[in-house]
Amino acid sequence: MKTMSKVKKRGAILVFVLGLVVLLGTLCLRLMKETVQELRHFSQFHKRDDLRLHAYSLLDITVGVLNEFRTLDGNVLKTGSGWENPIAWSGLPTLDPKVEWSVSLKGESGKLPLFSTEPKILKEIFAIMHAGGRGLVNEDEGQSFYDAWMDWQDEDQNEREEGAEDAYYESMNPPYYTAGKKVKSFKEFRMIKGFGYDPNNPYESGLFFDEFGNETENMRNFRSSFSFYHEGKVNICESSPFLLGYICDDDESLMQEVSEWTPGDGQNFPAIDSTIPFTKGISETFLIEILVRKGRAKFKLHAAVTFAKEPNQSKANNLKTRKKRNEQLKYPVSVLRLRENENLID
Repeated sequence: MKTMSKVKKRGAILVFVLGLVVLLGTLCLRLMKETVQELRHFSQFHKRDDLRLHAYSLLDITVGVLNEFRTLDGNVLKTGSGWENPIAWSGLPTLDPKVEWSVSLKGESGKLPLFSTEPKILKEIFAIMHAGGRGLVNEDEGQSFYDAWMDWQDEDQNEREEGAEDAYYESMNPPYYTAGKKVKSFKEFRMIKGFGYDPNNPYESGLFFDEFGNETENMRNFRSSFSFYHEGKVNICESSPFLLGYICDDDESLMQEVSEWTPGDGQNFPAIDSTIPFTKGISETFLIEILVRKGRAKFKLHAAVTFAKEPNQSKANNLKTRKKRNEQLKYPVSVLRLRENENLID
């Protein structure tokens, strides 16, 4: 009996030990998997630092191609001359076969400068959007949107006739305050009276965002027609259909003539009577988006650059002036904004 008892005890101990081994093995395997995931995670950031060099090299190549076209065209960059695909034009071979890259180049010169456009033009555009179309539109219908936007940006609490200051926004749920500075993104309009949807005043609100928080067609037209970066004359050949329609006063035949006109083709540019100063096919300001990928690691670079050399540009756009070091390097463009791994403009 004692022998059988000892055998049972040893068997129980053996089963316990085997179970413990299995448990520890499972825990060790799980720990190894988590460790590998952590190593992969941190290695992505390490590779991302390596990819930064590729991204900035691509930026220099893109700027170089744009400057080459500009030099060949007599110090102006013409719309449709072939600079839209800088990587293909450069003929650059792949630096690393394991690295994938892409460059997105968008012209900003066809847009109105957001902060220096005449108030009358802004009011008219807001009125057109509020009325849901053009035709006979009263400029006064855009006054409330203009006043609310101005009150949102100024530092005082002096409410304009149809604007709104902190006293208005404190009654919101949840309450908040005016920014007291220029808007930094298009999404910020969601917070401004009239541009976001107000269920208590549906007719006079929701210009840019509907009751579900989605962007309206007006917001999309506004994005494509106004720029945070471009200053000066509008390149009408790159203007959005909405802005082109506004400039041409909805004359469809005139809009078609402008759309079909190409710089250097010998055709006379159609006569346009507009209060908006514009150029014919001259590009100056660009948004550049670069994506470099290697395996699971990726690096994004967003840049806004301009060839314009206007002395009032930095002041008008609230941007820093060009540093002396950059002037000494004679870099062909002024870099207005530079962001890594985040959106330049929301």
